[in-house]
Amino acid sequence: MHLILYLKKAIVLVLLFLFSTTANAEYKYKSHSYKTFISSEMFKWEGIIKSIEDSSHLKTIEQKLELISYYYGYTGHLIGKKKFEKATKFCTIGEHFTDQLLRIAPKNSTANSYKGAFIGFRIAINKLKNMKLYDDSKAFIDKALELDPNNTQAIIDKANYLFYMPSMIGGDKQEALHLYIKGARLMEKNKDAHQNWFYLNTLTLIAMAYDKTDQDHLAKIMYEKILHLEPNYRWVKQDLYPKLLLKLEK
Repeated sequence: MHLILYLKKAIVLVLLFLFSTTANAEYKYKSHSYKTFISSEMFKWEGIIKSIEDSSHLKTIEQKLELISYYYGYTGHLIGKKKFEKATKFCTIGEHFTDQLLRIAPKNSTANSYKGAFIGFRIAINKLKNMKLYDDSKAFIDKALELDPNNTQAIIDKANYLFYMPSMIGGDKQEALHLYIKGARLMEKNKDAHQNWFYLNTLTLIAMAYDKTDQDHLAKIMYEKILHLEPNYRWVKQDLYPKLLLKLEK
């Protein structure tokens, strides 16, 4: 009897240890990605990606989605910096992981959204005018929203599609802005905003959308909100916000 109780306790302790180790590893990646994001040291994401791929913490769908999220974020960063050759590499691998996940979880909303986003990245990298790729990107993102209308990843990816696609093929900057705001509010409601690079990036997209649609006063308010939440956010503090202030002075 005592041996059975001992074994049960031992099993519980092992399970608790495994859960704690996995949770700590995932928090480490989230914390590190956030710190490097706000300090404009995105090149360090290559190390995060390699660490996840080399670790044993890549078994569940959620863990695989976390890895894909770093490919997604880093590819977007590289495109913004016009480092298209490197962006192609990370986009291709990220899309490969997404395809693998979709084969085992075809109805996963987030995976469908990532697939649509990676197709969109391919369009941006190669400046393609292939209408089928536009349609494919939209189809995956729309499917993601059908599977889960409140999926923040899908909402933001839909906003990106609408904001950056030409109006002749369905682009709509005002509708995109509405979706950016909806996505940010959902993250706040779900308590998924604290030290979350994706949330902070979404607020930045809102401010940039206000700026690009001639709503400068609202852009200023949003940049000030961002810096209140994260005073050390270098991209906004040293680049985007000062440029807007100069624009307002003219």
